[in-house]
Formats: sequence, structure tokens, C-alpha cells
Amino acid sequence: MKTADIISPQRLLHLLKRDLLSNRNTTVIIFGAITAIIYLISAVTAYSYSPSDKLYTSLFTKFLFAGGLIASSMIFKEMHMKETAQNYLLLPASNFEKFFARLLISTVGFAALSIFGLSLISYLCEGINTLILNRHNQIFNPFTKDIWMITAHYFVVQSLFFLGAVYFRNYNFIKTINVIFLSTVFILIIGVFFTKIVYFDISNGFPGINDITLLVQGNRITLNLKNIDTITSIIKPLYWIIPAPLFWTIAYFRIKEEEVKNAI
Repeated sequence: MKTADIISPQRLLHLLKRDLLSNRNTTVIIFGAITAIIYLISAVTAYSYSPSDKLYTSLFTKFLFAGGLIASSMIFKEMHMKETAQNYLLLPASNFEKFFARLLISTVGFAALSIFGLSLISYLCEGINTLILNRHNQIFNPFTKDIWMITAHYFVVQSLFFLGAVYFRNYNFIKTINVIFLSTVFILIIGVFFTKIVYFDISNGFPGINDITLLVQGNRITLNLKNIDTITSIIKPLYWIIPAPLFWTIAYFRIKEEEVKNAI
């Protein structure tokens, strides 16, 4: 059986180990810099303002998304560089193993590192604040609904940047943001024109606050906000189910296509 057709847990572990250890020096330096920044923020907050119980939740959100999305955008840099592309292609692993190893690192791995790292940093920073300032902020608590919801949102958004990392050869992060922005603007423009032309009775002006009046083939239909909430509740689960698996799947097939092109 060909390597590309099988999955080996042992080989997957070796890939994870290789990818993690190859960036260990950079990770240590970044972790040290982040620790210093967080301590300054926590010290200023504890000294200048009333100690905060939401400080570390806010910091977790910022560092998870900023750091995670940038890391996800760069995670396939090795595949796009001429100097390292050949070594990447010759790795004794299947396409799926290469894809899955870096998906784990940039999703579950980065989220776990952020939670563990921030927990450790919060104990360190607030311990110092207590000794020096005799006051401290609330310690970071990762076992809350807010933290898990933030992490779930990160997985969805990360899938876009993961796909961008595979699709674009350089400036992955910036290009992905540009694509998201332009796509959003395009969808909004199409939605506004579609709504104005097909549904709304323009002669009635803007819809009211409590309901929306539509004109469909000469018949008036009033949508109460409760109806809109019902529609939203039906559509909302699709946000959790469709985008991430879809973009990850596209990224996987893009990796296979990219490897074939590079091999040729």
C-alpha cells in the first residue's frame, strides 16, 4: 500500500514532534515577550484602576485570535518556499498526515497552548502584583463558558486563514484578510440590491424598528422581530457545522494539488 493512502499514528506523532521542535526557539522568545507585555498590562490595571475580573478573558481573546490566525497563515510556509519545498515533499508521510498534523497544531494545539500559557502567566503576574502592590486582578479561569465559546469561534475563523496558508504562496495573512473583506463587501452589495429590487416597497421608505414590511408580487408580508429571531436560530447552527469542515477539506485537496505541481 502506498504511503499516501494510509495513516500511521506513529508517523503522525513524528510529524507533530518535528513541526513543534523546529520552531521551539521562536516559541520560547515569543512566550517571554508576551509574558512581559501581559505583566505590564496587569500591573497597570491593578495599580491604576480597580482590579479586573475580566482582564485575562479579554487578553485570551486578543492573543488567541491575533497569534493563532497569524500562525495559521504561516503554517505551510515551508511548502511554498523553493529552498524547503523539496524537503517537505520528501517527508515520509501521507498527504493527509501532513495536513492533519498542522491542522492539529494550529487549532487544538494553539488553543491548548494559549489556555495553559495564560493560566501560568496569570498566576505569575498576579503573584508578583500581590507581593509588590498588595492587590491583584482575578486569576485566569479557563473553565468557563465564555472561554470555550471564544475557542469555538476561533476554530471557525481559523479555517479561513488555514485555507489561505495553503492557497497563497506569500503574504498569506494579508491576502486572506483582503479576500474576506472584499467578499463581505460584495455579498453586502448584492444583498442590498436584491432586497431593494425584489422585496422592499421603496415607496414606503425604511422599515420600522419592530417589524419589516415586504412587498412580494403585490402582497404585503410583515415579518415581526420574533420571526427574524426564529429564522436566525435555524441558520445559526450552520455557522458551527459548515464553514470549518468545508474550508479544511478544500485546504486538504489544495495541498494534494500543490504537491503534484511541485513534484512535476
